[in-house]
Formats: sequence, structure tokens, C-alpha cells
Amino acid sequence: MDSLTQIVLGAACGEVVAGKKIGNRAMLWGAIGGTIPDLDVFASFFTDEIASTSFHRGFMHSFLFAALAPWALARLTQLFYGSNAYKHRGYKAGAMVIWLIFYLGAAAGINFIPVLLGVGLSWYALVPTLMLGGWFVWKLWRDYWQRDLKLVEASYGTWVSLFFWSIFTHPILDCFTSWGTQIFQPFNDLRVQWCTVSVVDPICTLPFLVLLVVASRYSKSDRVRSWWNWAGLIWFCGYLLIYNMWHKSVVNHNFEATLASKNIHYQRYYTNPTLFNNIVWTGIAEGDTAYYFGQFGFNDCRQTFDPISVIPKNHQLLDVVPPDSRAGYFLRWFSDGYYNVLPHGRDTLQVNDLRFGLLGDSLRGKNYVFPFLVSKNEKGDWEIHQNNRNKENIALNKSSFGDLWLRIKNGRCQ
Repeated sequence: MDSLTQIVLGAACGEVVAGKKIGNRAMLWGAIGGTIPDLDVFASFFTDEIASTSFHRGFMHSFLFAALAPWALARLTQLFYGSNAYKHRGYKAGAMVIWLIFYLGAAAGINFIPVLLGVGLSWYALVPTLMLGGWFVWKLWRDYWQRDLKLVEASYGTWVSLFFWSIFTHPILDCFTSWGTQIFQPFNDLRVQWCTVSVVDPICTLPFLVLLVVASRYSKSDRVRSWWNWAGLIWFCGYLLIYNMWHKSVVNHNFEATLASKNIHYQRYYTNPTLFNNIVWTGIAEGDTAYYFGQFGFNDCRQTFDPISVIPKNHQLLDVVPPDSRAGYFLRWFSDGYYNVLPHGRDTLQVNDLRFGLLGDSLRGKNYVFPFLVSKNEKGDWEIHQNNRNKENIALNKSSFGDLWLRIKNGRCQ
């Protein structure tokens, strides 16, 4: 999920492991542990798009990384506190800068999603993140810069456990979304994706965050602190494991019924909630020569996917790209086979990952959420570039988000 959710989950795990021993520092280090796997996004600065996209949610999101990294991180943390460096003004200034960078990265990740889709900045995401950022700066100044820090006493085993749970829960949470998480790397590149929660879901995250902040206001020896933290974890786990799973089962049943009522024969299908909510879902079913796309909302008057758009596969267009080439293997592997192909200018193909659906409730031109452009470079090798922010459908993208918001609130009764 988004970086803010991972930070909150990591902080809550840190509190469970070490909150009674080191207070809010347990939340702090848990948040760091919960962020570490997502540092794999920086691979985009050092390699090409195929490698960086493959590496994200790769080894740093694996069970093996979660098992090995905590031992080194725990030792480094002990050395850090043993040297008393954390009390120096220079370190505190540097730490504040790092934390602000972490926050800006999380906030940018949330706000960049509508930009990535070609819609531009959304006030619904920008205003809350700015307000939270102001509160975060005030907290750093009052409770960190101006306060003398106390001695930190925690065993090596405590640090190992803190980092393990904050890192291990990160890929587990990502498995609930649609991108796919390679939890078995480096032994297998299978991408686990349960597709029960949106990559950004405020109803999931914000109550969890509020309860965690309330817990942080109590002293480490106060039992109420633990109750508030566990209340947040219970809300979070209940939302993921009960509410979302129930929605998923209802959606799957209704999608199967819709396909049967329209005499659509299919090999497999894929359902996923739309962005920022768990009320409106998309479904994509694979037939012999086409895919069938539709949307369903829990507030709709009719419990069916409507309309159903037919999306031709055109897989034969991709035959020019050798399946054993980097580009050919990546496209089929990353999309899990849910893709269609369109011509895009001279010597260029557009391959659309249909797991992420369409912008809107039906196919309108090229309103694909996650398109790739495939072409040859000067060396004759096939290259891939994302084409999310194309200018062709910016107006359509904006209207689609507006329509989605109205459907979330009011449903559809046409």
C-alpha cells in the first residue's frame, strides 16, 4: 500500500514489541522498519524501466529479506545509541531533515497517484497531507529538537524483533493490493496479489493513524497506551481481513452472475477495488479473443456489473517482440497475462495492463490506467516506457474521477 499506511503499520508493530521499554522511540524505529522495503523504488535512478519496475516489490519485499535485515539493523541501532550520538545537536538536525524527507516522500507518493494518471493534483489528497505535515513539523520541533533525550535501554533481541515485525508485515500488507509482491525472492519470482484493498484507502489508514497518535500521547508505563495501539491494529486487521474479504466474495459472486447472464464464456477473471475506496470495484474476464470489463458499486441499485465493455486482445500484434526477450518476458510476467495490444504510431505498440482497469466504467478511446509503450532503441533492442501521463485523455481522466466519486457516494440507479 501507500507509504503512509506502511509507516503507521510499522510504528504500531514497533509499539507492540518495545513500547513499554522505550516509549515513542519504538514507534519511530518501527516506522523506519516499515519504510525500508519501499526504498527499492530508488532503483529507478540507477537502471532502466524494466529492471526498476521488476525490482520494486522484489527482494526487499521478500520473506528472506525480512529474516536477514533485522539482525544487521539491530546491531547498527545498538551501536548508534551506545555512542550517544543521538544526543548531539548536529545529529538531531540531520535526523529531523531525514524524517522530513521520509514524510515528503510518503506525501509525494500519495499525491503523485492522480498526477500519474494524468488528472493532476487532487485537493482531497493535498490538503490533508499538508495539514499532517504541519503537525509533524511542530511535533519534531517541540518533542525532539527542544527536549533532552533520555537513555535508551533495549536488548539486542528486542531490536531484532522490532525490525523483523515492522519489515515482515510490509510485504504481507502489499499482498492485499493489486501490484503483486515477490515474497519468495530470490527463489521464485511469483507475484502474490490478493486484490482486496486499494493501494490508497483512507478509510483503512486514517482511523489507524488517529488511534496510533492517541496512543503516543500516553507514557510508556500507562496501560491505556497499549489499548489505543491495539484498537488501531484491530481496526486495521478487521478492515483487511473481514470487511474487505466480504466485499471481495460479494464482488466475485456478482461478476460471475453478470457474465453468466450475458452468456460470456471466460477462462479466468480478476476483480479489484478502484482507487481510494472499497465501494466501487472493477472486474476483467479473459475470453478467447477479448477481455470483458465492467464496474460494480455496493451503493448501486442493481447488484450487477454494468455496462460490460469488450476489449479485443490483439495479442498477435506483440508477436514481433520475442517472448524470451527482456521486454517480451516482462510484459507477460508483470501483467499476469491480462493485457491487450494496440498500434501506437510508427514501429511502436501500446500494451495495456488490464489488471488496473480503465479510467471510467467503460472503454472510451484509450482510457487505460496502466499503458506501456514498446519500441526498439538505436541498438535494435526492445524497450518499454510507461505512458500513464499521456495528454490524450486528461479531460476524460478528470471527469472519470468525478464520476467515480459520485458513484461511491450515491451509487448508480440507471
